[in-house]
Amino acid sequence: MSATIVVGGQYGSEGKGKVVALLAKASHSPWLVRCGGPNSGHSVTIEGKSVVLRQVPSCSEPEKATFCVAAGCVVDEEILLRELDLLKIPQDRIIVDPRSVLVTEGDRVAEADTLVRIGSTCSGTGAALLRRMSRAYGVRLSKDSAAIRARCRVETVATLLHRQIEDGGDVIVEGTQGFALSLLHGPDYPYVTSRDTTAAAFAMEVGLSPRQIDNIVMVVRTFPIRVAGTSGPFANEFSWEHVRNISGAPKVLPEYTSVTQRLRRVARFDLDLVKLATKYNCPTSLAVMGLDRLEYANTGIADWNKLTPLANKFLNVLELATGVPVAFAGTGFGTFDVAAKHTIAFNL
Repeated sequence: MSATIVVGGQYGSEGKGKVVALLAKASHSPWLVRCGGPNSGHSVTIEGKSVVLRQVPSCSEPEKATFCVAAGCVVDEEILLRELDLLKIPQDRIIVDPRSVLVTEGDRVAEADTLVRIGSTCSGTGAALLRRMSRAYGVRLSKDSAAIRARCRVETVATLLHRQIEDGGDVIVEGTQGFALSLLHGPDYPYVTSRDTTAAAFAMEVGLSPRQIDNIVMVVRTFPIRVAGTSGPFANEFSWEHVRNISGAPKVLPEYTSVTQRLRRVARFDLDLVKLATKYNCPTSLAVMGLDRLEYANTGIADWNKLTPLANKFLNVLELATGVPVAFAGTGFGTFDVAAKHTIAFNL
């Protein structure tokens, strides 16, 4: 592995953090890079417990990784420092780009009306990006934070990543949200997020050339999800009760957003959307999450050869339709509830 970008192929919350953690676990000393901002979170299993992270990249073994916050990020100082304490990350292994912009309480207040209009998380991420793009005086960047300088290495992330790639190290870029929420390419503007969410955009946010990227893993779910409320059109939307009926699960298992704890909307798999996301991202492999949602008998399976016939059919159809091999098949909520094609997944 050299440089890999993990990107979402639907409406976010596909399981990108899970894939990043799996790839990081297979590396001796990975450099993990976070894009986006505190408006999206990811869950990862650390020492048997599920942890939600919003600023620090996903990793199940934080003691061996170097964590980077990219120049394109929006940073909430309080959240970042809390996660450093939670994961016990020492200063020499957390690098925050001095150009990343800081979110303010005013940014969070400014986004209150977007909760009603487009289902925003009201984290202030979009408002902070607007202030940054305005190039107004008084915009604070991470280099201006005494608290961040005291706890982190405040250095240009891109320069360090260039050196790491040249030396043959492992760099894993964790994208944010999903293709359908792209500000530029999402199909349902204005029901989108405040940035482009393609692999090319994440390379740009981090400061990498597309030619430095060796692998792109696109993550999708068997049943895509969106934030509840006025978050936009959602083809083939149905209920969590329908998911239970389809899978044969013993009870309804609804999902909630990791940041705002709002009930998620759920829908049937949209192959056309995934094919479109494939065109824009050109992934080298796919990760498919939720095979346990497709059929409950897949729950917790870690052996690819033991997946049910229905799961295999779904994966085969997806590979044929996209022309991209599937590397990971998620079979549950935990980070390690996954079956992997080792010849693909861990030789990226």
